[in-house]
Amino acid sequence: MRSIFLRIKENRFTLVLLPFLMLILIAFIFTVMTHGNFIRVRNINIIIQQALIVATVSTGACFIFATGNVNIAMGSCTVLAATVAAMTYRATNSIVLMFISAILLGILIMIICVLLSTKLKVMVIHVTVVMMVLLTAIQSEILGGSSISLPFAVTSAANSANVPYIIFASFVIFSIIIFHLTPIGRHIKMIGANERCAELTGLTRTKALFVAFIIAGLGAGLAALLIIFRTGSITHTTGGSINTDVMLAIVLGGMPIFGGSKSRAYAPVLGAVTVTALNNGLLMVGVSPSIVQGVRGIIFLLLLLIGSKRAILLPAREG
Repeated sequence: MRSIFLRIKENRFTLVLLPFLMLILIAFIFTVMTHGNFIRVRNINIIIQQALIVATVSTGACFIFATGNVNIAMGSCTVLAATVAAMTYRATNSIVLMFISAILLGILIMIICVLLSTKLKVMVIHVTVVMMVLLTAIQSEILGGSSISLPFAVTSAANSANVPYIIFASFVIFSIIIFHLTPIGRHIKMIGANERCAELTGLTRTKALFVAFIIAGLGAGLAALLIIFRTGSITHTTGGSINTDVMLAIVLGGMPIFGGSKSRAYAPVLGAVTVTALNNGLLMVGVSPSIVQGVRGIIFLLLLLIGSKRAILLPAREG
């Protein structure tokens, strides 16, 4: 039994096919349990709209994961960028300045994270834990118990013009090109696969991390705009599950948690649709939010078990 599990786990097609099979299985189960309501056009549109935000953040975050590092401050960065962008529009009535403020703040926060990690020689996950708490505290201080709303005419016009879909598609295409078709993408994946070998070829971890964090910051800033256009307002509860959803989406999409050459830029998009469909289906059948979180956690652990690697002697993260 153990040998069969190991063969499945080590098969190169497991990480590629498993995410698609899981999405199909989730869709089938909830379609049966909801008597077809799960696959109604209205519900499919809701799933897609909800998945856009997580997919955009996750696509940026996959550059960091590809280096073999974990950033759990992506959600907090996104929500704070959305808060500042909404405040910028309220103060200036300028859509352009709202866009610029969201993107610049997202990138700035990520640059601060990578500087703290590289200059102080602190692991990325430790830095981002602190940043997550700090960013959440800043947002709470800004909002207090109030909310920031944008005029319905602004959000309605953006949605009518399909601006969220344009933002999402443009960023995903940009990310796939950078990730798979440029030396920068190969550089990032090589750092995740074998940092020592990458350095022997002249590639540095610091350079890879800076590029990865900047692209992740761009994704967070764009996702902040998607939050604004979808909800029309920012409160202290906005985007509370994004940190968890991003982690789950990357793993559900088949992205190796240790990064490396098997990383795929499309994985976060597939994973975002899967995690959104899972959340939506569980709520449709009447499962309480607390149990939903438990189910998500179990699936996350199972996928980590399947995607984990055996200990090896070479100084690499992947075998």
